[in-house]
Amino acid sequence: MSAEKTLIAREDLPLFGKRILFCAPRNYAQKLARLLVRHGALPVWMPTIVIEPMKDYSEFDKSIRNLSGYDWISFTSRNGIEAFFNRLDVLGLNSSILSDIQVSALGNDGKALQEQGVKVDLLPPAASTRGVIEELQRRGETNRSILLPVPEVYGMEEPSVIPDYVEGLKGIGMKPHRVPAYATHRVTDGLEHELQMILAGSVDLIAFSSVGEIDGLLHLLGDRSDVLADRTVACYGPVTANGAKQRNLRVDFVAENYSVFEGYIDAMEKYYR
Repeated sequence: MSAEKTLIAREDLPLFGKRILFCAPRNYAQKLARLLVRHGALPVWMPTIVIEPMKDYSEFDKSIRNLSGYDWISFTSRNGIEAFFNRLDVLGLNSSILSDIQVSALGNDGKALQEQGVKVDLLPPAASTRGVIEELQRRGETNRSILLPVPEVYGMEEPSVIPDYVEGLKGIGMKPHRVPAYATHRVTDGLEHELQMILAGSVDLIAFSSVGEIDGLLHLLGDRSDVLADRTVACYGPVTANGAKQRNLRVDFVAENYSVFEGYIDAMEKYYR
């Protein structure tokens, strides 16, 4: 019998009945919510940031048309990959445009590219931008141009992840060109019920998967953000955890496997077991 096992005793589900609030945007929330339900949790979705198409793609389109002028393209999120292939469709191009350029991706995003027939040349062991920098340096890559399809952040301070990536690439002699591929902004209203749950201590865990989500929640909490000192907080990988600590948040645990959400669930179960 190959069907997924669903008849499981509650004592074998460490997350059973745990009310887990997560702040992921819609395109990531579906998978995380589904996994939480499968493992017995009660998910509470509080999207503190929104990811959406841009109004003006002229700069991105120009970079795609001139892709042969780059040595590398580095995808840092599934959103960047989706935006890239959407623009290929609009421009009447296909994935063969990537055949003469080296491609890097993070974690499970490599599989998404391979499903599009794209050869991934660099998939760092550590699924992070720092991992890409370290692997490029190990390979002796220098003085090479690298295109970065990244978010255009507005209505909030840009998290340091991409600026740090750009500076890190420059530090090893690469020539990065960041180009906006999709838009990110914070949610400013419509989440009063979820806020009250946090304030009342009605959730067992607050789970972050990006620094932007943290900033979005802190903005909504305002001068009440000190309440998080008494809440259990989890982070999806070291970059998000470092961002939380820089914002004076206590982090109770961090997912060691942060290339797929299953790794986040494993970390939650380990914490509650």
